[in-house]
This record gives sequence, structure tokens and C-alpha cells, in this order.
Amino acid sequence: MEVSKVPPDVVTPRAGATAPPEQGSPSAAALAPPADRADIGALDVSSALQILLTEVRAGLDLPSDAAVMQAPDQAARAIVSLFLQGLPENAPDAPAWTSALVRVEEAVQSSMARAAVIVTQWRDVSAGVVDAVKEAQTLFASALGEDPQNPLWLRPEWLGLAPTVQRFRRRRRNARRRLVDPDYPFTARE
Repeated sequence: MEVSKVPPDVVTPRAGATAPPEQGSPSAAALAPPADRADIGALDVSSALQILLTEVRAGLDLPSDAAVMQAPDQAARAIVSLFLQGLPENAPDAPAWTSALVRVEEAVQSSMARAAVIVTQWRDVSAGVVDAVKEAQTLFASALGEDPQNPLWLRPEWLGLAPTVQRFRRRRRNARRRLVDPDYPFTARE
């Protein structure tokens, strides 16, 4: 290599400049100048819930939506709706429906975990915003749980999903029975 030609990835020190950063310290490229970060504001609850919904939609390969969520229960309701949309309407048998259920559950869980990481790592995020995302995840899990006495289902905004969730629970119970007992019939009109 010729001395007069410096490779493009090597920075030449200028007169009066400080020494390059050591191996243990963050590089200059990793530290963004304040001007580049000036327009990125602190994350609020609505934006964090939007990140959560966007990740779930992406995980289920559903088109994006510009719905604005203000509270964790609204986001949980939207995630339940997305979850139910991801399941097949008419599966011919219990193993096919169960494998689709496992695929959708894994996609939703990994998407929600990804969203939680994104929100947690956001610059200057408050604990209340992170708690709102966790609460939405908890409400989603409890809404699809086995407990039919969940107080969420008493809220008027959740009543529209109740028949679909009841059908989902029935199909899940029947699929479990079918997998345990091969003599138990599984029909698509449950």
C-alpha cells in the first residue's frame, strides 16, 4: 500500500485533534449528533401502542392500519381481533386448525415481544409507557384465556368480539379433545 493513498475507512487525525476513541468506548458513528436526534420526541402511550399493533400486524402479514389507540384495553381488543383474523375460518380437521393456531400464537407472541423491546429501548421513554404496553399484552392474554368470567367482556366495546371469541374457545376445546381422544368428532360448524 502506498503511503499517499489512505484507505477510505481510516480517519486521518488533524493537527490539534484528540486521539481516536479507544476500543472500549463508543465510536463516533454510534453517537449521533444532537441535530440528528432533535426531531425524535419522547414516546407517548398512544405511539407505543401503535408500535405494538404495527408489529402484530406485520407478524401476521396483515395490512397496516392507521388506527390510533389511547389506552391499553383498546390495543388489547385490537390485538384479539387481529389474532382471530389470523385463524382459518373453516379448517377441515383438528390437527390443521391446531397447527394454524400454534402458528398464529407464536407470531403474535413474538411480535408483541419485539414491540416491547422497541418501546423499552426508545430514548427517554417513561415507565408509564412501558407499563401500558405490558398491560395491553396482559389484557390480550387474559381475554383469550379459559376464564369466561373475565371483566373485560362486560365492557360494551368488547361485546362485539364475544361471539367470535366464544367460537374460538369452543374450537380450541374441541381441538384439544380431538387430539387427546381420536374418537371425538371434530366438525367445521362448531
